[in-house]
Amino acid sequence: MDSKDLAAIKQYIYKFKNTQNVIFDSIAYKDATKLYDALKADQKKRGGRVAGIQIFGLASDVPSFTYTHKMKFFPGKSGWDGVEENKEEKFLSDYPYSNFNNDSKYLKDISVYGIVQRNLPISVIPEWPVSRLPLTKGEIAKYIGNYDAYRKQIEGKSVPTVALSAPVEFQKGLNTAQDDIAFFMKRLKEDKEFDLFKNTDQRIYYKDFAANLAKENKTGIVDLVVGSRGDKNGASLKKDDMKYFFDRKSVVGLNANYYTAFLWNFDAAAGLAVDNIVHDGLAKGKMINPIAHTIPQFGRGDINYLWLPVPAPEGETGDDWNDFVAVDKEHLKWDNPYFFVYKYYEAIGSGKTRLQSFFEADAAYAALTVANKNTPRTLFGFEGMYSANGFEILFSLHYLGLADYES
Repeated sequence: MDSKDLAAIKQYIYKFKNTQNVIFDSIAYKDATKLYDALKADQKKRGGRVAGIQIFGLASDVPSFTYTHKMKFFPGKSGWDGVEENKEEKFLSDYPYSNFNNDSKYLKDISVYGIVQRNLPISVIPEWPVSRLPLTKGEIAKYIGNYDAYRKQIEGKSVPTVALSAPVEFQKGLNTAQDDIAFFMKRLKEDKEFDLFKNTDQRIYYKDFAANLAKENKTGIVDLVVGSRGDKNGASLKKDDMKYFFDRKSVVGLNANYYTAFLWNFDAAAGLAVDNIVHDGLAKGKMINPIAHTIPQFGRGDINYLWLPVPAPEGETGDDWNDFVAVDKEHLKWDNPYFFVYKYYEAIGSGKTRLQSFFEADAAYAALTVANKNTPRTLFGFEGMYSANGFEILFSLHYLGLADYES
């Protein structure tokens, strides 16, 4: 970082009044496991409880842990052991920085297979929030200024939630897509069982995404949610043909007002580097504190409806009637990633900050995933270890920006 970046960081740190704030220089640590050990030793020497970790820099500046996509999601068959593995790529995750309960020798090339099938002693239960601002030299001071301005503009105001959803997983006999996050969020507001977003406007779009994004950005500050099967270059309409409606070019043009972002189901922050839509939104646009994935997602278990037994319709007999049933709070515990979404907005609704809400949702989802570690599920006639996807989401989903200080 340059001198302006460092000065801005120090001013930002001074706004945390109720903690002992420690600046830790990572320059001597090129490997995340070594940095982890150094942080762990420093905390032990100081004593006290960690309130959180704020990282400044790209993964090339402050190292992130390596993650390998290897899991036994499918049951084994004749001629195949059911292990799904990507041997060509390694992905990055800051998730292990969320506790100091691990031996660092197990934190290199982490995989779900290692946690579940090999039973490696890796704790995934977070004990504090971790936030990374994935910007580099000459970019940090400007963003901190943007964040301070954003904070002043939203003070005392209710910010509307704007969701754009490009679902692709439709079931036969079901008009609502299973991977439609906007549909689930609408239920969070309208269904009495959830009863969230009580005092928050909620606007949802399924078409004309680029035009509606531009319109909303001119209207004012919004909390933006984008559901898509895109990639690091942006959100797309389809999962196989990357026709982007929100990409690295358009994110720079969304500069009329600040907006937070919740980018669901696509690896918008891949590599924690400069060549992705998250970096461009933070460095060149008006994006504030996005929540985004670093690992490609498959949408496994993103389920709005389940095929379940139901009472016989009036005038009918028998006890073998089934129909699509909208997931409730209990169904969400069946390894459904929307459990994280629900817990996040539940915390937001109780007045928690975005980072604290993210942390509490992470902790709840981690506990659920560990509890279901060895529980196979058969959904729509297909058996899978859906908890495997839960583990991968924990390592994939990141809070990318600045921890919130008290006003």
